[in-house]
Amino acid sequence: MTNLIPDFEAYVDSFYNADTGIYPIAGLTKKMISSAVEKHIKNAGWWFCGDSVDREAVRELILNNKEGI
Repeated sequence: MTNLIPDFEAYVDSFYNADTGIYPIAGLTKKMISSAVEKHIKNAGWWFCGDSVDREAVRELILNNKEGI
């Protein structure tokens, strides 16, 4: 899973980064993505597979916890 995490973070970034994302989130940083991914993996446990469901869960963590990520 270690190799999956950087690829998944890049996948999330491609959708939500503020400059070129498909669905940009203003103010989003790579650090915020990494923190949200880490939190999501802890919550999801072995259910994490790096798909669109996981991406959307990370997005929700970012949107609901911008200050805390």
